[in-house]
Amino acid sequence: MAASRAAETPEQASNRLEEQRTRQAASRAAETPEQTTTRLEEQRTRQAASRAAETAEQTTIRNTDKLTRQAVSRAAETPEQTTTRLEEQRTRQAASRAAETAQQTTTRLEEQRIRQAASRAAESSEQQQVRREEDRRRRSNSRASRWSFMEREAFQYDPTKNYDNHPQLYIGRMTEICSCCDALKWSGEAPGMCCSNGKVKLPSLRQPPEPLESLMSGTTTTTSKHFLENIRKDAIANDGNADTLGQLVILPSTFTGSLRHMHEYTQDAMTYVRNYGRPDLFVTFTCNPTWEEVQEELLDGQNPSDRHDLLARVFKQKLIKLMNIITKSHVFGPTQCWMYSIEWQKRGLPHSHILIWLKDKIKPDEIDSVISAELPDRQQDPRLFQVIVKNMIHGPCGSINPGSSCMKDGKCTKRYPRQLIQDTQTGEDGYPLYRRRSPEDGGFKARIKTKFGNSIQEIEIDNKWVVPYCPLLSRIFQVHINVEYCNSVKSIKYICKYVNKGSDQAMFGFGKDGTTVDEVEQYQLGRYISSNEAVWRILDFSIHERHPTVVHLAVHLENGQRVYFTEDNLHERINEPPKTTLTAFFLLCQKDEFARTLLYCDVPKFYTWNASEKAFKRRVQGTSVPGYRNIRATNALGRVYTVHPNNFECFFLRLLLHTIRGPTSFEALRTVNGRKCATFREACQLLDLLEDGTQWNATMTEAAAIQSPSQLRNLFIILLLVCGPSNPGKLWESYKESLTEDILIKARRENPGLALNYTPDMFNQTLIILEDKALAMAGKDLKQLGLPTPLRTLGDRLTREILRETSYDLNDLNEYISTNEPLLLPDQKAAYNTILDRINRKAGGIIFLDAPGGTGKTFVINLLLAKIRRKSEIAIAVASSGIAATLLHGGRTAHSTLKLPLNLTQCETPLCNISKGTGEAKVLQECKLIVWDECTMAHRNALEALDRTLQDLRDNGKLMGGAILLLAGDFRQTLPVIPKGTMADELKACLKASYLWRHVHKLELKTNMRVHLQGDVAAGQFAQQLLNLGDGKIVADPTNGLITIPNNFCNIVDSIETLKTSVFPDIRRCFNDHKWLCERAILAPKNDSVNTINLQIQQQLPGVDISYKSIDTVVDIDQAVQYPTEFLNSLEPPGMPPHSLVLKVGSPIILLRNLDAPRLCNGTRLCVKSLMPHVIEATILTGCAKGEDVFIPRIPMIPNDIPFEFKRLQFPVRLAFAMSINKAQGQSLKVAGIHLETPCFSHGQLYVACSRVGTGKNLYIFALDGQTRNIVYRTALQ
Repeated sequence: MAASRAAETPEQASNRLEEQRTRQAASRAAETPEQTTTRLEEQRTRQAASRAAETAEQTTIRNTDKLTRQAVSRAAETPEQTTTRLEEQRTRQAASRAAETAQQTTTRLEEQRIRQAASRAAESSEQQQVRREEDRRRRSNSRASRWSFMEREAFQYDPTKNYDNHPQLYIGRMTEICSCCDALKWSGEAPGMCCSNGKVKLPSLRQPPEPLESLMSGTTTTTSKHFLENIRKDAIANDGNADTLGQLVILPSTFTGSLRHMHEYTQDAMTYVRNYGRPDLFVTFTCNPTWEEVQEELLDGQNPSDRHDLLARVFKQKLIKLMNIITKSHVFGPTQCWMYSIEWQKRGLPHSHILIWLKDKIKPDEIDSVISAELPDRQQDPRLFQVIVKNMIHGPCGSINPGSSCMKDGKCTKRYPRQLIQDTQTGEDGYPLYRRRSPEDGGFKARIKTKFGNSIQEIEIDNKWVVPYCPLLSRIFQVHINVEYCNSVKSIKYICKYVNKGSDQAMFGFGKDGTTVDEVEQYQLGRYISSNEAVWRILDFSIHERHPTVVHLAVHLENGQRVYFTEDNLHERINEPPKTTLTAFFLLCQKDEFARTLLYCDVPKFYTWNASEKAFKRRVQGTSVPGYRNIRATNALGRVYTVHPNNFECFFLRLLLHTIRGPTSFEALRTVNGRKCATFREACQLLDLLEDGTQWNATMTEAAAIQSPSQLRNLFIILLLVCGPSNPGKLWESYKESLTEDILIKARRENPGLALNYTPDMFNQTLIILEDKALAMAGKDLKQLGLPTPLRTLGDRLTREILRETSYDLNDLNEYISTNEPLLLPDQKAAYNTILDRINRKAGGIIFLDAPGGTGKTFVINLLLAKIRRKSEIAIAVASSGIAATLLHGGRTAHSTLKLPLNLTQCETPLCNISKGTGEAKVLQECKLIVWDECTMAHRNALEALDRTLQDLRDNGKLMGGAILLLAGDFRQTLPVIPKGTMADELKACLKASYLWRHVHKLELKTNMRVHLQGDVAAGQFAQQLLNLGDGKIVADPTNGLITIPNNFCNIVDSIETLKTSVFPDIRRCFNDHKWLCERAILAPKNDSVNTINLQIQQQLPGVDISYKSIDTVVDIDQAVQYPTEFLNSLEPPGMPPHSLVLKVGSPIILLRNLDAPRLCNGTRLCVKSLMPHVIEATILTGCAKGEDVFIPRIPMIPNDIPFEFKRLQFPVRLAFAMSINKAQGQSLKVAGIHLETPCFSHGQLYVACSRVGTGKNLYIFALDGQTRNIVYRTALQ
């Protein structure tokens, strides 16, 4: 037979086996059950005898062959076959185990344990580590799968689904019975909650004697009711011991509910903010005494107010379910961290304040999917309608019910009724103004019964009174659940403190009766708790919960740790103070190589604190750290206790602990570059961690060593105007010779026979140059800046402002006009003549020049400016961005020229900060034309502020005070940037939303100059495709809302690496070519993508990178403990440089502030020439000063969108290999790459990005599957 089978072909063998299987299947199908049992038993006997006769080697060979066949077989399976096999295997196993006797089960489990023990004993350490990792992964996946049924369900709430009674959400009845004390419990409650598993023995309650029993029942007579209502009065009157008043008793942070305890939790919340950014959701979850689970457990005649034990326990179970569906079911998406705190209302019921941080942030256009502030449709969702009407209606209060408890000084403290609005908008307090449609716009009404005084009336309400809620959560829990979206860092301060504010408090006084001394001799601040809170504490329910854990780390000076001692251990404590987490950290760094790579606050991520041994131990759970054996990381966070800046040395010690990695002792911590400092303050100063006057001296010293006096003067005036040194006079005296050196050299050259040295006249000449510069940049003279006033011919300050706008060379202007006027295209000439005609007729008003990219807008504007200025008349040129301003002759930014207020969005009637009688006022009074380029980026309040100001300054009530305002731009581009704003926010801020827009006269430029002048057909096709993109004419896929980028539009790349190499090919060789460098950039919608790309490309440059750390301080020193330095370091407000700025020589950078317009504007790109500790030397790549070398100092910056004032001292630059699309508006590039892994999220972003180049062959786009989102607001284009 063996020879026969060996001679078989594969087809013959396959046929034989198939026939054999067929015969076998037929034979087994004909078997009776008894025959099958007999056959299987015989088969098992033969198999057991065969295996018993095997040698060890034969067994190994058989098992190996079996595993090989099995692996080949499973590898050939389709997914459906695998699923079927596993299902059949589970069914057989379940049937087999169901048929087992108890003894067989015990035997099987015992054999399994023995095999498992033998297998694990034979494991190597690597195999054990792999097995444990695999076990953890399986357990994690198994637990997660139990909750996956509601993934992101909050975004897709369906009123037809029955959410209420799902097993994972329903807590059921009290059916669990304690085996020790027979107490009834819910299945989710801890087994030992009642009697600690029999450790606590409670005596049986005896029946109270009469008449106490009747009095306690409260149902028999009026007397018993009176007794129950007044029983606490005597107790309260006799409570307390006045003899103990006046003693100082400190409640440490370990005491739950103490002020220090609440402060620690607030700081933990700030730790989450530092690591994960702002919270995404703020949820308030309230107890409902009418819950079915409460009502079912009440005894006859009881009310929920009689059973605070039930209320507390049910609320605890409901809160656990709520946190489970948020953090395990991920109804809002996967969570990064969360925390909650329990409080009690005035009526004694508990409620929870919950903060949620999500991994995937909720987008502004998703808010309405998750949160509603409207009444639901009663017909579509009757159950939710009843829940909202019953639980989520505020008041009503106000004029309807002035006696409502929320009213104070005639106003509702909760700001109800709210404004009815058609679309969700960004609020000024960090919360959105949610959509609340009026009945006319599709909103709903409801009739509710409410109490007015002693009567109950029925009134009609609309969406003005609805408290924001999540439909899914309200439907599930049928209770008051307020859900708020945190769209700004402004909400952090309020939320983090509110969540942890603690119990209510009362002020009460003690005085002596019958005396005429002080009316009140002493006050004591006291907390009071309700019955429900007492039950909560008795049951040992936690008042605060959070995840991940935050480990508190001690900070103290050497031998300054807190010591608790008694008479018995006094000497022992003095001789050997107890170890703290700080001293243990030093010991850990001495013996653990990996620990020496960590900051103090990073240690809990990799090590656990063993409280008994007072030492850090490596974690045995968590994910492995690549490159380090036996090191595991978790998501635990460390927080060093806060220190007030007045505690100087300890504060500086704490600052060093957040800066220096792996210190081995206090002495090592204050050793900088081998130098042992006497104090921690000195170490901080050497590391440039403190802001003081020495840095301005250092800045000037570094610059003076390498640059010319003219460049030094520019730097000096920037320091005076922007940085505000404490002693500018001393700074002048120290560097006046360096600032005057070129004047001395010129005098020596003109007088070669004289041995000239510095003279007062030379210094005076320098002061004149500095003052002229200061006046041009900021309108300030040297006296205002703390420097000596130069001696000069007294001239009218007004003349200076006028001269700046009229001192143009008339010959140059005439030549410019004669050369370029004939080049005007027909549509350009029509617009040009129309505007000049309006100016000549003194018609005034507003003109909008609608000009897509490439149609010659800047060409027409500069020609208009020249035409006005050649008559020695004033034409003002401004732009919304610094880059756009540099393209206009004499152009400056609108904010600096028109003195627009910084808080435009917060002013109801903003005005420009220009007073009558000033030079700026006279210029605006006499100007014939004001040009405002890139106007579509401007907020409508800016336009309205200019209108009010011009009417006032020119004493003319006409539009713009009778002047001509030429607005130029393209509404296909981005609208005013509203951080975290919605579509409604952007449209509300748009110029077209202003009451002035109806008076605007519109002109258009349509002809593409490149096509017309050069006959470039490809450029014409690209320009038309751009217009189609900007107008939203490229049809999106209805299933995902994405457009497919046309292949003939650009170069589609398949990876980020390809994108980088396409835009920056051979960068190591080409980066020194400034022209090549400034012609290209990668654009992306999000700053996160921009930062990553910038660092990746910079790493390809040769040389060493230099890291500059910002100095961040709270302006109000009393807030320093609330906002520690490391928290400030973590903030990256819009338009601010990062805390850690990493640069290399040769890297392109972009300026984030106007330092010296128009040379150094916000948006100017430069190339790093040299990096010094206190100053950056860079070459300007763009604008009117292209090719100049300049100095950039660190400057103080205070963001205006943070709820507290903090100052960041840092170089005002970012890397510019890549930049955000919003920042790129106004930039012109030859080669551009667009990173669209994260699609555009606002109107016009894709259009702006693509229109930075003039031809599609130089445009590279990375988008998944060649598709992306193109957001176009049709309203903005109408």
